Amino acid sequence: MSSIAKILVLVDFSKPSERAVRYAAVVGRGLEARIYFLHMINQRMIDALHDMSGKGYKGDFLKALHRLMEDRERDLRGFIPADLVEGMDVELLIRKGEPADEVIDVARELSIDLIVVGNQGHTAAESDTIGSVVLHILHHAPCPVLVARPIEHDFIV
Repeated sequence: MSSIAKILVLVDFSKPSERAVRYAAVVGRGLEARIYFLHMINQRMIDALHDMSGKGYKGDFLKALHRLMEDRERDLRGFIPADLVEGMDVELLIRKGEPADEVIDVARELSIDLIVVGNQGHTAAESDTIGSVVLHILHHAPCPVLVARPIEHDFIV
């Protein structure tokens, strides 16, 4: 078994991704690993922004996209409790594209050792199923994947 030095956490601001953040922080602290918190801006949103710009809505596409990226970075910063990751080696990443494919690309690009995800994101209904993005990651990840399920017991931080 290889060591875990780099952890990638997918964050979509849902309750399950909140659990993933907590699990990753506990695991990362124990292993002294670097943690990358990744938020994806879905390609559908980018396409919608582009379409609106093309139909004469005020503002241009590049400005709107830049503002969206800034807003999401600020949201990501606020979503991750500072006290939870204090003193840890963390990096925030904002990427655009199809979430399922992009997570795999980022994991390969950064030579990630462990991916941590919630069991479902915003697109999945409140159910006990695993979301389609998570399933794609499970089947295609170049490394182990930890799925943070609804809590029956939790780490003590």
